[in-house]
Amino acid sequence: MVPDKPRFYLPPIAYVLLILSASSLPGASVAKLTFDISDYILHFIEYNFFGVTLIWAFLGAQAFDALKKATGLAILAGCLTAVLDEFYQSFIPTRFSSVYDVLADSLGVLFSLATFLVLMKLPFLNRWRTGA
Repeated sequence: MVPDKPRFYLPPIAYVLLILSASSLPGASVAKLTFDISDYILHFIEYNFFGVTLIWAFLGAQAFDALKKATGLAILAGCLTAVLDEFYQSFIPTRFSSVYDVLADSLGVLFSLATFLVLMKLPFLNRWRTGA
């Protein structure tokens, strides 16, 4: 299921770069930027929208019949990214890795299907996805 146009795979690539950039920031900087919102809520939201970009990429312009496979691939890729991101953070001074962060990330990716379906109710997004 490789997308045929960059509009499908560029968003998740950009999102991974954003995640890695945020993971590279010192812990104190992150705390200032997040306005004291719970770390787990932020992880959930971050990976929820990452999951949406992954579903978008794996589904491409295909009909919604392929949504089950695209969602499965998105969940797998999103959870793997969460584990690799926490592993990466373990090497950054003033940052730490947490299994609970991976859990929050994974839950965000799992809920991304619901978010994706809501977003596809917006006519302009669904038309852009299908190229109609």
